[in-house]
Amino acid sequence: MKKSERGERVKWRAHFNQLIARPIPREAFPGIVSRMKDDDLCCILHIEGYTWYSGRYVVAPKAVRDIWGLSVYQWKRFIQYIIEEDPFMEEDDDEV
Repeated sequence: MKKSERGERVKWRAHFNQLIARPIPREAFPGIVSRMKDDDLCCILHIEGYTWYSGRYVVAPKAVRDIWGLSVYQWKRFIQYIIEEDPFMEEDDDEV
């Protein structure tokens, strides 16, 4: 152990304290999508990936993640949900 300037021993922790975001439950994702739709935010899936739109304007995914306060891990899980479920795709009742 190192000694501080006053001669006291300094205790180093084995791990640094980090701010860790809790995982968002998968059941909460539809609610997030609903609130995004209320804000006129939409994610369109295409062959090369996905594109975020606010109204008719393209928005960078990082901007969406930052505005919604999602960590990188939360964002990855949310994007996986969007790719699997495609919740922004509107279905017309007339076509069914």
